[in-house]
Amino acid sequence: MPGLDLSQVPLVLLHLSAEHAHWYIVRPAESHHTFGSGFVLLGSLMVAERLSGRVWFRSTLRTLIFPVTLVLLGWGMLTVTVVEPDARIAHFAMGLPMVIGGWSEYRYRRGEIPRAYADAFIIPALLFAAVDTALFHLDGPPTSGGFLTHAALALTAAVLAALRLHESANPASLARGLLLCAGVFLVSLELYADALFL
Repeated sequence: MPGLDLSQVPLVLLHLSAEHAHWYIVRPAESHHTFGSGFVLLGSLMVAERLSGRVWFRSTLRTLIFPVTLVLLGWGMLTVTVVEPDARIAHFAMGLPMVIGGWSEYRYRRGEIPRAYADAFIIPALLFAAVDTALFHLDGPPTSGGFLTHAALALTAAVLAALRLHESANPASLARGLLLCAGVFLVSLELYADALFL
C-alpha cells in the first residue's frame, strides 16, 4: 500500500507544519473540530441529565456516560501529544485534567467519594486547563483570531471552575446545572472558531 502523500492535504486540516508530518497519520487530524464535537456531545449529555432529573440516574449505564465521555476526551487529547509534536506539554497538560476530572466524577457517581472530593479534583483541573491554555497557546498579536480564541478558551475554563463550585452549593438546582452546560457548549464553539485560524 503506498504511503499517504501529506503534501496534498491542506495543512490547516492537519494542524501540523510540513516538517512535522508523520507517516502514521492516516487521515487529516482535524483535532479542533473533533474535540469541539466532543464537547457538544458532553454538553448534550449534561443537559439530558439535568432535564430528566432522577430518571437519568436509575440506569448505571446512563449515569456513567458523562464521566466516561470526559475521560475519553482526555485520552484523545493525550493521543494528540503522540501525533502532533508541537505543544506536546500543553496538550498533555490539558488531557490529564480531563481524565482526572472524569475519573473523580465517576467515583462520585458510584458513591465511592463525596461530591466535595470530586470537586477537589475537577475545579483545580479546570483552573489548570485555563492557566495551561494561557501559558502555552497565547501567542501572536493580541488582536489575532488565534490569540482571541485561546484567550476565550482560557477564560471559559476558569468560568467553568467557578460554575462547578457554584453548582456544588446546590446540586439540585436546574438553573445552576444548565448554566454549567452552557459553559461546556461555549467551549465547543470556541474550539470550532479556533480551527478557522490554524
